[in-house]
Amino acid sequence: MSIQGFFEIDYETIDIKKIGIGVLGYGFMGKVHSNAYLKIPYTYETPPAHPELIAICGRNKERVEDTARRFRYRGFYTEWQRLVGDPRIQIFDNCTPDNLHHKPSIAAAENGKHVICEKPLALTVSQAKEMLDNVKKAGVKHMCCHNYRFIPAVRLARKLIEDGALGTIYQFRAHYLQEVGHDPAEVSENVWYATGTKSGVLLGIGCHIIDMARFLVGEIRAVSGMVKTFNTVRKNIAGKEETISADECNVALLEFENGAIGTLESSGVSTGRKNQHTWEINGSKASIAFDLEDLNHLHVYSVETPVREIMGFANISVTEAYHPLHALMLPQGHNAGWEYGHIHALNHFVECVVNDKPVEPYGATFEDGYRIQVIMKAIEQSSNSGRRVEMQY
Repeated sequence: MSIQGFFEIDYETIDIKKIGIGVLGYGFMGKVHSNAYLKIPYTYETPPAHPELIAICGRNKERVEDTARRFRYRGFYTEWQRLVGDPRIQIFDNCTPDNLHHKPSIAAAENGKHVICEKPLALTVSQAKEMLDNVKKAGVKHMCCHNYRFIPAVRLARKLIEDGALGTIYQFRAHYLQEVGHDPAEVSENVWYATGTKSGVLLGIGCHIIDMARFLVGEIRAVSGMVKTFNTVRKNIAGKEETISADECNVALLEFENGAIGTLESSGVSTGRKNQHTWEINGSKASIAFDLEDLNHLHVYSVETPVREIMGFANISVTEAYHPLHALMLPQGHNAGWEYGHIHALNHFVECVVNDKPVEPYGATFEDGYRIQVIMKAIEQSSNSGRRVEMQY
């Protein structure tokens, strides 16, 4: 049937470069990553390739099929071994709980897939090192998905530092706070860090601010840490008491190789805080500050401001076309959301694969993931010993 004035597009004949995607995990992160792949062609006028959602995998057949249908995957698997062996897939994206990052990611690399893995890279330093060694041996691209590197305000902060706008960096302070476990009566199943893999707060969200410290200020030389579990016993839904060993709160003092110092704090018992991720950097010429709950703005104070009477922190709306990682489909002043960090991150990885570009320094590689793992272990060691611990990678 022909309709006057209607020009039909024959998609079968259009030469669009595609890249096959396989995602392991259909939970929160699996959905976030699937959404990001779908939005890459809508966000970028000329994306490096159009992600083609080949398959998603999960153990629960009914739930993984539902996710596959909703995001228009070609199909699904219920065994990750079959997913990593699918020849149509070029990028393997591991969005599983922390305890399933290790083996599937290594197997995917051995099958020639380029690998993205959610943070933290692994449960232990030895697992992270094995993952790093295997992706290097396989010669594939690899990225640990520290998505906050790809928030435009964070990237602008990195640019200001690279341009020398802050002068000598003196201090870095950051915290990542949530309230999920603040109530001692809350059942264990509702406290993400105390159930499932029982990874704890340092692994779960502390890794993000460690990554920010390294990404913005530089390599960490030594740490002094304190790790605490306040609610050592919780009842589960069935009413049975469970012993909780996962950490609920931690603080750390940092010494950077460039001479700067810093503090980190992550917590799952900060009553009233939903997902507060903030940091501030003080330099000899300027200071900058960021709050994830206000992610379109970077707060900047510079002593080089020409009018002394109005010197103070400027609230920069990072939504202009000349800002890094500008959301191309949005006009100036139109705020991007939390999901754009993942859209920019995954597009970066797709571009690195398609055009054979290095993932670093803007993307976090498995090397970064491994080093973060070493730092987290050092914070725990410092807490146990009461002593400062120097990094040994």
